[in-house]
Amino acid sequence: MSESQKKFVLIITPHIKGGPWQWGVDLVFNLNKTKEFKAKHIFTLKDKFLSFFEFKPDLIHTTNPLAFSFLMKPLVLTIHGKIHGNFWKFFYWIGSCRASAVTVPSEFLKNLLNIKNAIVIPNAINISNFDEVKPEERGFFNILTVTKFWFPDKTRGLFELAQLIFNLAKDFDKRINWRIVGYGPLLEDIKKSVMLLERPKNLSVQWFGQDIPKKYFSDSDIFAYFSYEDNMPIALMEAMASGLPVVTNEVGAVVEIIDSGNDGFIAQNNQDYQNILLKLMSGFSLRQNVGLAARKKIKEKFNWEAVFPKWLELYDKFI
Repeated sequence: MSESQKKFVLIITPHIKGGPWQWGVDLVFNLNKTKEFKAKHIFTLKDKFLSFFEFKPDLIHTTNPLAFSFLMKPLVLTIHGKIHGNFWKFFYWIGSCRASAVTVPSEFLKNLLNIKNAIVIPNAINISNFDEVKPEERGFFNILTVTKFWFPDKTRGLFELAQLIFNLAKDFDKRINWRIVGYGPLLEDIKKSVMLLERPKNLSVQWFGQDIPKKYFSDSDIFAYFSYEDNMPIALMEAMASGLPVVTNEVGAVVEIIDSGNDGFIAQNNQDYQNILLKLMSGFSLRQNVGLAARKKIKEKFNWEAVFPKWLELYDKFI
């Protein structure tokens, strides 16, 4: 099939290089590898405006409810998370009504947004981008947390995790290095709050701000996550893809990712969370086995090779 005969999909995402932006990059990359489709990813305001004049897509796939289907072309709207504010709630409602199809990454989000006809296609990871962690038995532990500090409920979760780790370290006989990667307008506030806690001498807390999370996977022993607002945490899935044992509270759609006790752990309360961390730090073979199962789960169910055919199946319904 010649390039001009290929079905053209225009992918529109936010310009901020977060989860939805990376999703757009990966989706376009996979589409452009096919014989049937070609795709273009636009995310800057200038490109979005010029797209009305420059491109003639066969289908528009957007995360922005303000995008519209010109020339009567099919439009797919993907919603990646909770909608904040009445302004956006109104426009997402309008966008959902006029879209040819609405997709969400989880059953949790579908129920939360109450979009009964939404199609669930999960977030995906390029597992080839993540080297497998080789666990080591050492005289210390590196615990890694990756999060963002844009929303109060996510930030509150980090403070809750800090209290858990501080309490755990008091009665633990080895050194613990807690490394936190993430950024956002609430970062400095949470750093000040954590600094006010009484830190045990065997615990260090290191903040790395806006950095590449996977740089820290290979030297970490456990990935610890805690949030009061989330859907399908990409950071948690990336840690699993690297073969790290992950621990999280029950939030969002983590139950759709993790089979607790087998390929990760979902704590039911704070004491349970602390007990799981202690169990992992005391059991090398447990960390190893859970990490292997986590990588296997991502490879089989959340790798782009597993998820991408679902997008092709959806597109084929409209073009």
